[in-house]
Amino acid sequence: MLVTRVDDELVLVATSDYLAQVNPTSIANLSGSHNYSTTVISSFIGSGSAGDISDVIAGMQVDFDSGAISQGSLDILVNDQSWAIEFDGSVRHGIVDLNAVNGQLFDNSGLISNSIDANLGGVFTGDTGDAFVGGFDLIDEINSFNTVNGLYTIER
Repeated sequence: MLVTRVDDELVLVATSDYLAQVNPTSIANLSGSHNYSTTVISSFIGSGSAGDISDVIAGMQVDFDSGAISQGSLDILVNDQSWAIEFDGSVRHGIVDLNAVNGQLFDNSGLISNSIDANLGGVFTGDTGDAFVGGFDLIDEINSFNTVNGLYTIER
């Protein structure tokens, strides 16, 4: 998972298999505290070792004035697998740094891993940071053949 600022007008959000070209929000327009979550206009694309992603539900609280990102959650459904990641992070100079603080992988039989290597990131877009474009690369550290990666949007 890699977030690369090309210039003031373009940021690349890349995972193992997916790439988004995003027009970032001007840093001067990022202010206040906001909640971001999955809405009817949210979108996602991705796949993993168990197939294509069928749903992504995500959310986080962002305080642009302090740069703090808290109460982050990312739930990804792939066939009978459910990946659940909790994260926090920061936003500095318009670039978002996210850190997983907890990760679990479930299937129909229950918990199959609580050791997830999560590489997360993204960028805010829209006139005032109305949306967030995020990417993820997840690997089950107990069974490294269990993987999933993709892109998603959430809005405030």
